[in-house]
Amino acid sequence: MSPIDFAVLAYCVVGVGLMAQGIRYLVASQFMDYHAEVVNERWNQLSAAEQRLVLGLLRGFGAGMFCLGMAIVFIAIEPLRRGAMLVHWFMAFISITYTAMLVRVTSRALLPGAAPILVTIVMCALCVFASAASIYTALAG
Repeated sequence: MSPIDFAVLAYCVVGVGLMAQGIRYLVASQFMDYHAEVVNERWNQLSAAEQRLVLGLLRGFGAGMFCLGMAIVFIAIEPLRRGAMLVHWFMAFISITYTAMLVRVTSRALLPGAAPILVTIVMCALCVFASAASIYTALAG
């Protein structure tokens, strides 16, 4: 597998993962179990206003994740594969920045060992490796 093929595949895995997480939050009818563990309350213990606020935040977060995931997949499949020079740097910057910030947020907001923390660490690592392979290809080619 060539470095650019690896980069495209890794970015697509991250993009599809972000889209899946985004959909999960967009269709949520309540917060997840790992959220309940942090606040130490069950969904039905929250007031209607608190539930509305939490669902709004989850859906806003989900919309952003879905859109970024879709953009990463689209850019990886076409412009990145074609070798548009600025795309290599843009994908590295946007994917690493977002996933690194996501690692920080989930690590601080959730209890240690919560599944989303490991998922975001893996996605961030994939972005770092994909960026290295992509930029290597751009500089070598």
